Amino acid sequence: MQSRFTLVLWITLISLASSEDILYSDLGVKIPNQIENERISSSVNEFGFKLIKEMMRRNENENIVVSPAGISGLLAMALLGSVGESYEELARVLGFSEDVRRNRENHDHFGDLLRSLNINDTSSKTTYADVIFSDKTSILREAYRIYLNRVYGGDALTTDFKNPQEAKDLINDWVYNNTEGKIPNFLKEALPIQTKVVLLSALYFSGQWKYPFLIEYTKKLPFKGLTEDVMVEQMLNMGSFPYIFSHNDDLHMIALPYNDSVTTMYALKPRRPNDLNLTELLNRLDFNKIDALIAKMENRKCVIRYPKMDLQRTENLEESLKAIGVRNIFKPGQANFALMVDNNRVVNRTVNEIVSRINTGDIDDSRSLKEVVDSLPNPGVYVDTVLHDVKLTVDEYGTEAVAATSGVLARSAELFYADTPFFMFIRNERTKLVTFSAVILNPKSFQT
Repeated sequence: MQSRFTLVLWITLISLASSEDILYSDLGVKIPNQIENERISSSVNEFGFKLIKEMMRRNENENIVVSPAGISGLLAMALLGSVGESYEELARVLGFSEDVRRNRENHDHFGDLLRSLNINDTSSKTTYADVIFSDKTSILREAYRIYLNRVYGGDALTTDFKNPQEAKDLINDWVYNNTEGKIPNFLKEALPIQTKVVLLSALYFSGQWKYPFLIEYTKKLPFKGLTEDVMVEQMLNMGSFPYIFSHNDDLHMIALPYNDSVTTMYALKPRRPNDLNLTELLNRLDFNKIDALIAKMENRKCVIRYPKMDLQRTENLEESLKAIGVRNIFKPGQANFALMVDNNRVVNRTVNEIVSRINTGDIDDSRSLKEVVDSLPNPGVYVDTVLHDVKLTVDEYGTEAVAATSGVLARSAELFYADTPFFMFIRNERTKLVTFSAVILNPKSFQT
């Protein structure tokens, strides 16, 4: 009988709170080699962009909210313990190498990037955390535990999934503690008693605008949705912001910096939405193109209207992941997590030595080693569920005085009115990782 391997992702972006300017040199965080940093960030961001476009296709006329960095971190944890076709698919979709030795370097670099998201010495806060829960009857390979903790900072905890309420409470407590108490009830229902392993990650961001919106000018204005016009609360800002209008791509994009010097929200939309809708625009783009547009942005005087939103979405990502190439891990009897789970009760020193050599990089021939790894006994677990929960609050608040943004406009100011469907994303500028992204088709559903 095949065992369920439940993969659970919880990712959250909660609120905009106060922040102080900080410099990278003050963080004391090690950033990996710049070339590898950019390559991995680019791969992760492109994966997230493909995923959100697939989710748009499957959920027409619905708002979409995802965390590319959080989902990628979770899949990287799964990749770390997989072999065979499961490994090859995950590596290919994430943009990692299928070469065993090179992939361990990718894990080291990606782990450095995720850990460098954590900023806890200012009033702005970004926190990434992950954990693996295993059933008391399952054996996690010790080498996997060690490597997971060293590279991704992940804890390994045990629970009894045959006691559904106990397992549910333990998981919900972890989510609550790692999201500043913002999600007290992540799992609404208990997991199946056949569950053997749960992977969980949480990504939290709280920060404040560098240039706050003018709260007294927030008012109800029309938003032209795909199927109807609705009245939504639109905030107002004006001043000098990074902006670009691309004639070739028929879009314009604005950057809204947070007051921590390392985080920015970007918003882009069709310049002529009556001629080109958001779906058509995004299908023309990839994230490398968006990166190139960001590099060309210049400070311009702008008048901005932006909807006030309290975003929340819960999603099972299984079908969307399958559509972009992650299929094998969901197949009973074919999914293979032999580097993560060992169901052999007899200690096999040869196997343990091989796994340890992979994780320490003490290998001579990646091809022959891959053949040995692929021959490890399949523990018979597979991914049953990938749950994704995101929360994001966008409002006016900031610590800087309103007067700081006044008196800087001219007749030539650019107008960025988010009054038609738009794409937004939050990027950590030190790592270039996109932590959250969203497609907003009707912000009224996110307003109270």
